[in-house]
Amino acid sequence: MLGATLVKILSKKFSVFGTGSTDYNQVEYPYMKFDLSNSNYGELINWSKPDVIIHSGALTNGNYCNEYPLEAFNVNGVSLKKLIDATTENVKLIYISTDAVFPSELHMAKEVDAVFPENVYGKSKELGEFFIRSSNRRYTIVRTTIVGLNENKSKSGFVEWIINSAQKGQPVDLFSDVLFNPISIWDLSNELSYLIEKDQISSETLHIAGTSACTKYDFGIALLKELGFSSANVRKGSINELADRAKRCNDQTMDSSFYEIKYGRVLPNLKETVLTIKKNYK
Repeated sequence: MLGATLVKILSKKFSVFGTGSTDYNQVEYPYMKFDLSNSNYGELINWSKPDVIIHSGALTNGNYCNEYPLEAFNVNGVSLKKLIDATTENVKLIYISTDAVFPSELHMAKEVDAVFPENVYGKSKELGEFFIRSSNRRYTIVRTTIVGLNENKSKSGFVEWIINSAQKGQPVDLFSDVLFNPISIWDLSNELSYLIEKDQISSETLHIAGTSACTKYDFGIALLKELGFSSANVRKGSINELADRAKRCNDQTMDSSFYEIKYGRVLPNLKETVLTIKKNYK
């Protein structure tokens, strides 16, 4: 979801090469199918000859990561080491990380807070952060929580699920006890474009997320209201009701004020994020 939107936005200013684990023919840019669990990255690098690599690919399903931890660590973490080994030291790296590297008790986690992931997914992303931070590269680790729509219409995510369920009159259970502060994939892509264009890949970790903390339930209600869909079938649920679900923090919020102040950027609140989704909704 993020990768396809990044290509769309970054292609306006840069020569962009896309890669993913599946065949994707609905593109007007150079694309190569590639599995991040491969041992040899030479073909990918020789084909694209990158100046900047944005690593936005990951296994994000918590249950899948718990069931197949070696695959999760390989794709989400060790792939950073492979990219570093396959490229020269002038190649810069942007790694899309996650709020899942933090423990449950933190609210509006800051970049200086100690990480303590509570599931395999978070641990695998922490490993990726370790490899990139231990390298001799110029890098930016971006911790974020994204919402958006898929360019690839064969795929469906959180926002599509809410909209499609509302359209069909199907029940939608959204957590009223999970806090997050999402940013849209379009807004995040614009921030990454800014960092690249201004050559601000400065070997640091940045939190780039929305400025409004809300529950998943509040987000769903705000989204459907803005799009003009009924929220009559949206019900309040609890993350604690899902016993077989991989452990996930009730508080997934991150503080982005360091990034805003350092770079003079203004990040979106909940209303602005919902309006951006509406603008891009077809």
